[in-house]
Amino acid sequence: MSYTIHAGIAPKDIYPATLRLGGTHPQGDHISFTNYYMELNGQPYFAICGEFHYSRYPEDCWETEIRKMKGSGINIVATYIFWNHHEEIEGIFEWQGNRNVRKFVELCAQNGIYVILRVGPFCHGEVRNGGLPDWLFGRSFDVRSNDEGYLHYVHRLFHEIGIQAAGQMFKDGGPVVGIQLENEFNAAAALWELTAKQGDEYLSGGLGGEAGSEHMRLLKQYAEEAGMVAPFYTSTGWGAAPFLEDEVLPLYGGYAYTPWSISEQNPDQKPTPEYVFVNYHNEAAETGEFKPPYPKTKYPFACCEMGGGMQTWYLSRFQVEPESVMAMSLMKIGGGCNFVGYYMFHGGTNPIGKTGYLNESTTPRITYDFQAPIGEFGQIRDSGHLLRPLHYFLHRFGERLAPMATVLPDGAETITPEDAHSLRYAVRTDGKAGFLFVNNYQDHVVMDTHEDVRFAILLADESIEFPRKSSLTVRKNASFIFPFNFALDGLNLRFATAQPVTRVESAEAATYFFSMPEGVDGEFLIDAHAAITGISADTGTVEKGAGNEYTVLIPHDRPGMIRITQDGAREIRIYAMNAREAAMLWEMEDEGQQRIIFSEVPPVQTQDGIEFFSSGQSSFSFREYAGGPAAPARWTTAHAACSIAQHREEWFHSFDLELPAKEIRLGIHRIHDHKIALQLAPDLLEGVEEVLLSIDYTGNVGYAFAAGQLFHDHFYNGAPWEIGLSRFRDTLRSGEIILETTPLRKGVTTVAADAAMAVEKQFTGEATAVFHSITAIPVYRVALRK
Repeated sequence: MSYTIHAGIAPKDIYPATLRLGGTHPQGDHISFTNYYMELNGQPYFAICGEFHYSRYPEDCWETEIRKMKGSGINIVATYIFWNHHEEIEGIFEWQGNRNVRKFVELCAQNGIYVILRVGPFCHGEVRNGGLPDWLFGRSFDVRSNDEGYLHYVHRLFHEIGIQAAGQMFKDGGPVVGIQLENEFNAAAALWELTAKQGDEYLSGGLGGEAGSEHMRLLKQYAEEAGMVAPFYTSTGWGAAPFLEDEVLPLYGGYAYTPWSISEQNPDQKPTPEYVFVNYHNEAAETGEFKPPYPKTKYPFACCEMGGGMQTWYLSRFQVEPESVMAMSLMKIGGGCNFVGYYMFHGGTNPIGKTGYLNESTTPRITYDFQAPIGEFGQIRDSGHLLRPLHYFLHRFGERLAPMATVLPDGAETITPEDAHSLRYAVRTDGKAGFLFVNNYQDHVVMDTHEDVRFAILLADESIEFPRKSSLTVRKNASFIFPFNFALDGLNLRFATAQPVTRVESAEAATYFFSMPEGVDGEFLIDAHAAITGISADTGTVEKGAGNEYTVLIPHDRPGMIRITQDGAREIRIYAMNAREAAMLWEMEDEGQQRIIFSEVPPVQTQDGIEFFSSGQSSFSFREYAGGPAAPARWTTAHAACSIAQHREEWFHSFDLELPAKEIRLGIHRIHDHKIALQLAPDLLEGVEEVLLSIDYTGNVGYAFAAGQLFHDHFYNGAPWEIGLSRFRDTLRSGEIILETTPLRKGVTTVAADAAMAVEKQFTGEATAVFHSITAIPVYRVALRK
């Protein structure tokens, strides 16, 4: 099947935005905005923002997790400051320990990552009352209103935040580049959890028109008066949100899983429109929640809440498909988004407050894992491995992509979310070069597989048709980006059926890394020139065509290195890898020099070297690319029992690590099918970073107790329930955990009509509450030094 798209357009009209935003760092870095993208020092800056809530994570682990996010390609961390986490009791502010926002921001700065503070006062985030303290209610004023009584408390809150964030603004040399004001104002609210459970008593000032804009204006004024002066201010733009023209950058998002749309009367979610291509800078486009009160071409389309996962709700149980997260990013970027933001990128654990549980009642009491790319206990998940190569692409080639306009094929506007048959694709281009975006994922729909696919991209002066020598199959749930007329150090890559990931340069060579989608051979058509002395590939085939064209075909089932030698210039290399190998690629920096490492075990860069976090594997290997600007290091470790063996392959140095295996024995006593007692050895956590319980069960809600205290929970969704034990050391001193689950019911519940007094419920159907198996997985932390 052939697909044609007319992409011979004029370059996009890009000009300085009318946004009165921007700022300068004392070291000279300057942030500004065009109508299409954010700029750093006058060049396009592709923001990749990930949400991580410091007050939902142990303070002593923050730096490691920030480094994991940076290693995943995140360059901005967004974090909520939940009011009721800091002033749970009126007049008593807590900013220590896990609530030490200043320390968190400083750690971001030390690791070279920017910060957006989402200061509220209302945050939501599935927190009790949306983060508003209990004591704020039952007063003579309305919350989230312009009443002087409410604004008095907001002004005081912002003043306290300003004290904690003093000196951390970008203008002061700090990492804080953005401040979000309020959240989903007029679009969403939260229950007052002291009274309503699963109810509909939502709280909102309900300010529309000028009153709503005045509220946002006051919040910005209070933030500035408190010293929170940042290069940009943001607010959520969906749901008829009030808008401060030219003062605040509206942010958008989208989710594959929308539990708020589920009720007992409507238990099934409909497919979302998030996976149908749209042009966010097209005034006539129908774009779901994106219906701004300003011309779409006036500001960049930017996101803060692309679903990195989703928290299960009581009435909505699901497993987030990793492909949904990758496809969400690709769809936003393909539509013209140059500022992506994930909610959540890193999961967490709800603290237990002085007044009880601080969660929203429709969600679990404790866990806020969110099925995020990085989990509640630091697990890097499949979605994170899918996203990382895309983020590296945006780091290395975002300056090329950012100015390019979106072009949709004829008929794209007729595709609906329910359409499982039409191939979805779009182009971003300047009329001469660009990128083809292909998506075959749709939530809650089983998509067709498309075989023998070919594309024709019609530009002003030429037509690029591909593939030519291979067959392209687009599998269900696949999403990828193919380049055309892609500059390679003076050469032109006419097209490739592989996605650019990153580039490393040395005096000897420039090496480009490409990822072949699953089952797709890498076909590269290279426009050479007279100075080319040779093109070779260590796997696959090289075929010379008409003129100076060369076609290189790399089989998808094994990697291949393409070498292009030139007279009087450095060598150009293209390393084509399959999707599995791309998911193992990690970028590191060493004294300003870039390193490429391949490892199944996640590495984290430190000031002194690398730390690996190996889940269940006491021996593992990694490889380092030997053709980069720096020679591969000879690694050592302070771990006395860890052995390291090194050997050289053609393009890589390989390292084999082995350390003593930790044997973990759990004493398991089955009290009932639905209730288990686990006996823990006193030395359970000795010699390991973490012990992760993986609990296979069937039930409704899972509860974990120690000494009668609930310390973790889980809404059953068919996936294993995971608990990291290291943060609960004090809780687990008794040496025993009680696991219990309530029944999962499939059937009909009725109320007995003849019940004499208390309501008697009768259930007809199947009820299951049983623990199948429990395993304990050690997580090893291995630090390497040069």
